[in-house]
Amino acid sequence: MKDVVVIGGGPSGLAVSSELAKKGYDVVLLERNDELGGLLQQCIHDGFGTDLFGESLSGPEFADIFISRVRGEDVDIKLEAYVRSVNKEEGLFNIVTVTPKSVEELEARSVVYAIGCRERNQFEIKIGGTRPSGVYTAGTVQRLINLYGILPGKDVVILGGGDVGMIVARHLFLEGVNSILMVYPEEFFSGLPRNAQQCILDFDIPYRPRTIVRDILGDKKVKAVELVDVDEDWEPIPGTEEIYHCDSVILSVGLVPYSEKLEDLGARVDKKTSGPMINEYFETTVDGAFSVGNLIQIFDYVDDAVKTSFTAAEGVERYLENESKKDLGIELKPGDNVRTVTPQRVDERTGEKFSVFFRPAIEKEDPKVEVMSKGEVLESCVKRYVSPSILEEISISKDILLGEEEVIIDVR
Repeated sequence: MKDVVVIGGGPSGLAVSSELAKKGYDVVLLERNDELGGLLQQCIHDGFGTDLFGESLSGPEFADIFISRVRGEDVDIKLEAYVRSVNKEEGLFNIVTVTPKSVEELEARSVVYAIGCRERNQFEIKIGGTRPSGVYTAGTVQRLINLYGILPGKDVVILGGGDVGMIVARHLFLEGVNSILMVYPEEFFSGLPRNAQQCILDFDIPYRPRTIVRDILGDKKVKAVELVDVDEDWEPIPGTEEIYHCDSVILSVGLVPYSEKLEDLGARVDKKTSGPMINEYFETTVDGAFSVGNLIQIFDYVDDAVKTSFTAAEGVERYLENESKKDLGIELKPGDNVRTVTPQRVDERTGEKFSVFFRPAIEKEDPKVEVMSKGEVLESCVKRYVSPSILEEISISKDILLGEEEVIIDVR
């Protein structure tokens, strides 16, 4: 019998494992790959750790800090352990894992999911054409270049104006590819402003807003793409079609939390974040099942994703010590000018404040962020600037929520 089973050995899974082990709990960490660190092992650019450690680290450097913490604690680490199923019976979790050596069953009092997210593919965004070689996701390209020294091509089209796409564009430029063109349907880059400046503008990499790839042309290998301009609703504009020759297409079209496993367990999923619905301690709607990191929602900064692990560790401790008292059940919802809100509910009276992450739906300077109920403003604060490309965080006092049933987070 284990106290906690943590599924996923990325930075968030490592962080929550070490925190719980420090508290004296019997922790098992399951990782399906043959190494710890998750996707950060292929992210050799810097920018990680500025919040948590006050310095700019590469992905492997950032991951190594938490790998060292886990190995310094009494955590049972199982690599190449694929989790086949998780079930809850009579208050305990039964986890079935498959390894190269055997099929193993574990029993635990609680479980923490830290399995992150995946990249959208060409079929999810409905790109036409055949299925030639030369079509990659941005994460695959990072892995090919950074771990294996393989360039995907010499004349590249990158679809998507997000952070990963911009970082990959800069890396390809520095590796000496012949040509790069970034296209995206939005009016502006959808990633962080610093990446737009440092990755694209500083290197004069060509980009075309309000443009999509409608078709990929080529039989066995990518030969070209059909580009088309789009309007504000992302609808193709007739007469703007253009054939653009290239040998590779890289898709950086968004990330989706791996929430299917939690759905199988019975946890409710938020359709707006695509992650599980959680409370202020990152506990899902299944008692004793917690979620951390990019499985909750897509964070802009790894530091923010990892910070969820520290709060979740407190929640697991409260659950295991029978201190969790779900006596509020207050729902948190996004307002008209907010796309997503996490957590989606507040369950306990304990704790003076808690953090709320939200993604604005508008771009605005000096906006007021309001916490409202029944049309009344309970609490507000002013931000210098908000944009849909930047996930925001505010701290809310629990005292102002007492007696409420539904609370709205909005930007005005």
